[in-house]
Amino acid sequence: MYISKLRLQYLRCYQQLTLDLPPGPNLFVGPNASGKTSLLEAILLLATTRSPRTTYDRELVQWGRGWGQAAGRFEFNSGSPRAIAVTLQGQESSDPEDELPPSYLTGAKCVQIDGQVVNSVARVVGQAPAVLFTPDDLEIVKGSPGVRRRLLNMAIAQITPRYLADLHRYRRALRQRNKLLKQVAQDRADGAGLAPWTSQLVEAGVRISADREQFLNQLSPVAAQLQSQLTGDTEQLGIRYSSSLAGAGDEEQREAAFREQLERQFARELQRGATQVGPHRDDVEITADGWSLRRFGSQGQQRTAALALKLSEAQVIGQRRGELPIVLLDDCFSELDNRRAGWLLELLGSFQQVLVTSAAASDSLREADWAGCYELEGGEVKQTQGVAATDG
Repeated sequence: MYISKLRLQYLRCYQQLTLDLPPGPNLFVGPNASGKTSLLEAILLLATTRSPRTTYDRELVQWGRGWGQAAGRFEFNSGSPRAIAVTLQGQESSDPEDELPPSYLTGAKCVQIDGQVVNSVARVVGQAPAVLFTPDDLEIVKGSPGVRRRLLNMAIAQITPRYLADLHRYRRALRQRNKLLKQVAQDRADGAGLAPWTSQLVEAGVRISADREQFLNQLSPVAAQLQSQLTGDTEQLGIRYSSSLAGAGDEEQREAAFREQLERQFARELQRGATQVGPHRDDVEITADGWSLRRFGSQGQQRTAALALKLSEAQVIGQRRGELPIVLLDDCFSELDNRRAGWLLELLGSFQQVLVTSAAASDSLREADWAGCYELEGGEVKQTQGVAATDG
């Protein structure tokens, strides 16, 4: 799978942009604030309906514009092409001659697939999967467990359609159960009211846990192989699912184990006013040669491991879906030495389409075989090799 055409209007630094993209590796070179990351952000917006850089959609729309839009045409090895468009509401326009927002934009955001408005995020995620690596993804290895859970959630949601629904149901049950726990502890509610929320928590939680364990079991050997390739066989990457439900068996056994753990922790839950076990406390342990990379890894080791995890995420999505996702690599070469950069360039050929950004083209990047090569500056994209890009 690959994106063959990207159109942006009033998004970030792009007034109007139409960009034709070939399959294979594509390189975008430009100084900071030239719009490189915004291109990748727009593609991930189409894949997930969310920006990886902000939780406020209005921030993507140019200041003074009433709306902005990203649109893409996605090609598949099997099946017909698919058009996805995301239109966002901006600020009230300061230009009296500015075009009115499209009539279908009735709220803050409107998503269309093949011209038809869709109202559910779950119907969009997974339609055109993409995997993004940025310098901030170092936090996958050295950051809090919440960062690693987000990695799992985004990856699995692009594979398993019901996962987002399970996650939504689990979070709602968790919020209500925690609220009631505090009320019970203060003698403001009857403990019997916990039962329905506990049942929903358990039912959704065991499916989330099973999906995460299955995904990590598939990811682990792939990530280890990629880490080996990126380090010249000098490091053995280990990944372990850290969860109170890990290895608990089938769904029925997981449910029994989850209920038993909740019962054991009930006194502590009342004391703290919060549910103490479940997928919301899951983590992923990442090691190199048996040593925790979070505690003992150098920044170079952590960065390479994060990159291996993201690339292996893309490989697993491809294995499960039968179509490799688009791989988006934002400034991933800047802190790699020549050897690791060379190993990474070799790996890129295993994906159907990769978009790479860089502030400057090193010798290794210039000498690589790119399907398309582009230079960016001030919201303009100019083709230097490959398929044409047009502004306006």
